[in-house]
This record gives sequence, C-alpha cells and structure tokens, in this order.
Amino acid sequence: MTKAAAYVKHMYSQFEGRAAVTVGVNSSSESIHPFVYENKSRIPIGLIAMSIDHVSGSAAVDVYHISAFKPGNGQGSEIMKFLCNAADEFEVRLCIQAEAQFSGRRTLVGADLVSWYRKFGFNGNGAMCREPKAS
Repeated sequence: MTKAAAYVKHMYSQFEGRAAVTVGVNSSSESIHPFVYENKSRIPIGLIAMSIDHVSGSAAVDVYHISAFKPGNGQGSEIMKFLCNAADEFEVRLCIQAEAQFSGRRTLVGADLVSWYRKFGFNGNGAMCREPKAS
C-alpha cells in the first residue's frame, strides 16, 4: 500500500460519518472519500473529501473539500491542523485548489483563502500543495 493510500484509508476509517454515496471520481478514476470530521469530543464540526493523487506519485493526496459547519470560529483551522499533522505522520503531500465552493458571509475567498492555506504550509496560488514536514 502506498503512503497516500495508507493516509486516505486511515483518515476515512477514523470517523463514522460518511457521505452515503461516492461523490465522484478524479481524473485517474480514483474514488473521492467524503467524511464528517469530529473534534476530540466526537462532535461533528466539518466535512472533508480526499482522494489518492496517482498523477503526482505514491505519496500525494488531493483534498477536494474542506469546510466547517460553523465558519468563522476556528473549526476550519482545527480541521486543517488535523489533516496536516496526519500528512506529516504519513509523509504525504497534500494538494488543494484554493477556490471557495460558495461565497457566504464568513467564507474566505481569493487572496484571503490563499493566505489561509499558506498559514498551514501550502505553496502556490490557485493550485496549492504542502510537503510533509520532517519528524
């Protein structure tokens, strides 16, 4: 099993809340795994969807979606820290498109969203990637 496959399997199997259907496939026909993220108290606070990135190598994961149920109170940052810490542990690169799915009153868009991802070590502007930090 590749590092990326181990990461996705670990993340997806860690939480019971999952979307009832496969939301789609990426260009490599790999399933996208959506799940509900729960905080340490096991309270659902957001959604994540990810897939193995077969184009970039065996240690790359595409994050297709990340959102907090109640934006603007640090839940998105909590989710992103969780993703990044696990990516460091599994030694995988995370890739994400810095583009908001919708624009709400608390939704980060444009340069603000790019800046937010950069706080977590992502590089780039639209298509952004984060290399794992050495342990």
